[in-house]
Amino acid sequence: MPGGDGALPIQRILLISLALFAINALICWPLFGIEYLNDFQSNETSYITFADYLLRYWPHVAWFPWFNAGMPFEDTYLPLVAIVVAVGARVAHCSPAHAFHFFAALAYSLAPVFLFLFARALSGRLSPSAWAAVLWSLLSPSVVFPQLLSDLGTPWGLRRLQNIVFYGETPHNVALCLLPVSLWLTSRFLDRPTVRRFGIAALAAAAVMLTNAFGIVVVSVSSVILFAVRGKYSGKALAFICGILLAAYLVICRLLPPTLIRLLETNSQLVGGDYRFSFLTPILGGSFLALLIALWVVLHRFSCSPMIQFAALFSACFGGIAWLGFHGINLLPQPERYHIEMEAGLCLLAAFLIEPLVRRLPGRMAAVCALVSIAALGWVAAKDYRFARDLIHPADVARATEIREARWIGANLPGVRILDAAEGQWLFNLFADNPQMGGGHEPSAPNWMQRVAVYTIYSGKNARERDAQISILWLKVFGCGGIVVPGAKSNDHYHAVANPDKFDGKLPLVWREAGDSIYRVPLRSASLAHVIPHSAVVNRRPIHGLDVAPLGPYIAALDDPSAPNAELSWKDPDQGSITAKMVSSDVISVQITYDPGWRARVAEKAVPLQADALGFMVIDPHCSGECTIDLEFNGGLERSVTLAVSLLAVAMLLGMVFWKAN
Repeated sequence: MPGGDGALPIQRILLISLALFAINALICWPLFGIEYLNDFQSNETSYITFADYLLRYWPHVAWFPWFNAGMPFEDTYLPLVAIVVAVGARVAHCSPAHAFHFFAALAYSLAPVFLFLFARALSGRLSPSAWAAVLWSLLSPSVVFPQLLSDLGTPWGLRRLQNIVFYGETPHNVALCLLPVSLWLTSRFLDRPTVRRFGIAALAAAAVMLTNAFGIVVVSVSSVILFAVRGKYSGKALAFICGILLAAYLVICRLLPPTLIRLLETNSQLVGGDYRFSFLTPILGGSFLALLIALWVVLHRFSCSPMIQFAALFSACFGGIAWLGFHGINLLPQPERYHIEMEAGLCLLAAFLIEPLVRRLPGRMAAVCALVSIAALGWVAAKDYRFARDLIHPADVARATEIREARWIGANLPGVRILDAAEGQWLFNLFADNPQMGGGHEPSAPNWMQRVAVYTIYSGKNARERDAQISILWLKVFGCGGIVVPGAKSNDHYHAVANPDKFDGKLPLVWREAGDSIYRVPLRSASLAHVIPHSAVVNRRPIHGLDVAPLGPYIAALDDPSAPNAELSWKDPDQGSITAKMVSSDVISVQITYDPGWRARVAEKAVPLQADALGFMVIDPHCSGECTIDLEFNGGLERSVTLAVSLLAVAMLLGMVFWKAN
């Protein structure tokens, strides 16, 4: 590592780290003790829901029945935050909500500390490393984007904190917190490659990847940038970087199998905007990469320090992705969100560019500049403190409409599937056990027709006078016995249903308060399992939400009063049974998302289970008379293989960590 400050007592580094932690902890202090934030428009409560689910049902957590008509647990979200929160709640004997916000505040406060330690290790410079962390703690360079300045409302606010509190971006911020640790451990390995250091670096990279998809992109790109700026461009070093990233993926591959990667790549192009790639994308991507390489060549030619090179390339890469995204050029899905990485890079760059200039100043002038800077940053810190207090507010759990709706449904419509079209959908299952038709993380929603149906119900696009009729049809198809609709006078942030009055007079109104309405959807049976003739199975997937012709025979079978009921009960989320009277020509339609990991048995004999054109399970038990079908989600072949690979990778890396060379 480059030298500069000489041998420094560990106490100085420790004191600076404690001071940085204290500054950030003071700013976000209410988060450490808060239960629920009064910002239900964010999806942060979905992460709390995942942690609560792990606490309640471990080890039977392979299938998650609450969101998106059912989904594999790994499809909910990359689980590092949920796992840490669940463990923290169990150890501290507190609620998952409290544990989540404590963890969010802890990660927020530690991020600048880890940035400081990484910069110090890479540069050998104490002063600019500390100033970079201070700048990141107090300033938001992303206000250079007019859209973000307008959203923040002030140039002196903290975008990083707003991302957590208002937008529920805790996993992304946790990734950014852990990133400097991963990069430092990778750099340490490249300085002196050993088996132990490789294992530690790979496990650290895996931790970043387990936070969310942004973490995977950022740790991969940043590791390559780290390789580029170190001045050692051997193929061996590059192979080491690739080896660390590959080993990290193998560790997490059970939670991010290839089919899920493909699903994320497909779905994320249409979540939050139109991010579909075109024939221009490779050209634009190649041009952008060429510009980054040119910048690296210039920095290298001018003999800039590795830290300046890293900060400049890191800022240019993620700032450029965000800037292009704000101008409609999408190199990645949701590119605007990478501005949070750009902030850290710009703070590093500013500190390391300014520090040599300050060192050339005469002593008295340098002292004056230092005092002015400290006073200015003190003023900014006061502004940040005020901003944080205006931003962070606890929810009134007893009076919050979203929570009262969930509790009412849980008490009055027990077990009935619900479509919550209001912002309370993400916290719904913290207060009610009803499965939801929606509510989940769209980029990993596995059933395409579920997304089509929800979009059709919400938008009513091109349905005209048939809007209510078609919406009710889709609700019945998905076994939805109730829907929460925010009206024009609701305080709901999204108002997702374009025509909120369309159900008036069409569905029974069972609850209305604060502009929100709950409608009951009449169903012949609230069970999600139904005995239907084989001819009623939907064999052609609707082209779009208004193409309801293929649904006719299926709806008729669901409404047939002469059809026997099928009772569906659950022992665990991944183990259930269906009991029904059948004839051999009947099949069972289960309005739960099909997955190859499901198995069906009758008296220990496996029976056919496949998907229909709606993405539901169809079971053909060949039964006559009283029939009991046992359902089990065992994951299937891909999950078994990836689990074995993950366990082997973890075992090997742990073996490396505890390796003792002769």
